[in-house]
Order: sequence, then structure tokens, then C-alpha cells
Amino acid sequence: MSSSRSGSGETTRRGSSRVPLWAGGPVIAGRPVPFPSGELPEDFPRRLERLKEASGLPWDAFAEAVGVERKQVLRWRRGTDPSGSAYHGLVELARWIPGGIDILFGEDFLASPEGS
Repeated sequence: MSSSRSGSGETTRRGSSRVPLWAGGPVIAGRPVPFPSGELPEDFPRRLERLKEASGLPWDAFAEAVGVERKQVLRWRRGTDPSGSAYHGLVELARWIPGGIDILFGEDFLASPEGS
């Protein structure tokens, strides 16, 4: 997959997630996400469960929407953090689920001036 840089310094991956990237990490509402890829909070498995519930999708469809196999989502449910393109896919899916970003990153992420 190729990437491109816009004049603002943001990078996006063509043919993949539409979440803007800054220095390799996703940016939402002009703010870098509070947890870099592979560094999610200890309660991430519960956040993942809540995100899945909010999506209304069964686990198979949830995994497909993220762009990973179901067994990868099972690993996340057991405590492995997503990284790389899987993490970006999860962030992109969260953007489309009402309240998804709040579930994934905390309820004050979009409300706070600095995103954390």
C-alpha cells in the first residue's frame, strides 16, 4: 500500500483506512489518538466488547469490518493489543459507530481541547 502526504503533514494510506495519520499514528478531529498503536489501556478488552455491542454486529462481521480475521479479534479480547493496520481499521470502524470514539478512547477525548 502506498501513502501520500498532504500539505499539513498528514499521511493517509491509499486503499485502506481513511483515518489521517501523523507521524505514523491516527489523528481524529485534529488530535493524535491518546493511545499509540500497541499501547492501549488495561481495560481495552472491555472497551472492545462495548464497541462491538454498540456496533450491533456479530463478532465475525465486526472482525470483517475492521479488516482482520476473527481469531485476531479473539486475541484482542484476551488482552493482546491491536497494532499497525489492524489498529487503524479499528479506529476507522469506531468513527462510524455512534459514540465509538468515546468508547475506544474515553468519553472526554473529543470534548477535551487536547484530546486527552
